[in-house]
Amino acid sequence: MSDTDAPRRPGRPAHPIGRQRLLGIALEAFARDGFGATSLNTVAQISGLRRASLYHHFPTKEAMYHEVLNEVVSGLGKLVLAARLRSGGFPERLDRLGDLVTDYLGRHPPAARLLLREMVEGRHYLFGPGQANVRQAFEIIEAFLRAGMRRGAFRRQDPRQLAVSIVGLHLFYFAAADLLRSLPGSANPFAPEQIALRKRTLRAQVRALCLTPGPRPASRRAGAMRPGAKKR
Repeated sequence: MSDTDAPRRPGRPAHPIGRQRLLGIALEAFARDGFGATSLNTVAQISGLRRASLYHHFPTKEAMYHEVLNEVVSGLGKLVLAARLRSGGFPERLDRLGDLVTDYLGRHPPAARLLLREMVEGRHYLFGPGQANVRQAFEIIEAFLRAGMRRGAFRRQDPRQLAVSIVGLHLFYFAAADLLRSLPGSANPFAPEQIALRKRTLRAQVRALCLTPGPRPASRRAGAMRPGAKKR
C-alpha cells in the first residue's frame, strides 16, 4: 500500500486547513448572512471540510462566532492603543489612528459589516464575552479625546458622542461596500486608490469634528464692513 492509499488516522481531517483560514471563511459567512442564517455546514463546505472536522477547532457555532469577532475587535483595539501611544501632536495621532483603522478595514473587507450586524442584530458578542474588549477600546478613545480637549487641541464637547461619530465614519463606508459599488460611477471601495482617497477624506472629516477652529480671516470677523456699507 502506498503512502497516498494509507488510511488516515481517526478524527483527523483529510485536508487540514489552518485555524486562521477557517476564521477568515467564517468571518465572510457571518458578515454576509448573520449569525442565525450561518450554519457550520456552510463554513465546512466553503473550507472543504466535513462538519465533524470543524469540531477540532471550535466546539460550537457560537464559539466560532465569538472567536471571529474577538479577532476583529482585539485587532482594532491594538491599533487604537498603538496610535495613542506613539509620539506626535494630537492632530497627527488622530490622523494616524484613522489611517491604521482604514488600512485594517480595507484588508479585512467583511469586518465592518459584521461589526454593524452585531451592533444592530446581536447580543451574542458585544453584549456578552466581547463587552470588556469593546469597553476598553472606547475608554482608550475617549481618554485620548479628553486629553486633547484639556490641551486645547480638540474642541470641547462630549467625548463619548464624538467617539461614536468617529467610529461610525470609519465603519459605515466599508460596511456599505455593496451599496457603493451599485452607485453610478463608483469604483471598488477596496481598491488601493479608493483606500487612499478614503484616508484623505476621513482625515478632513474627523479633523473637522475634533479640532478647535482657528482664527477667522479678518474679512469675516465680527464688525467687518459689509460690501457697500458706509462708514459712520
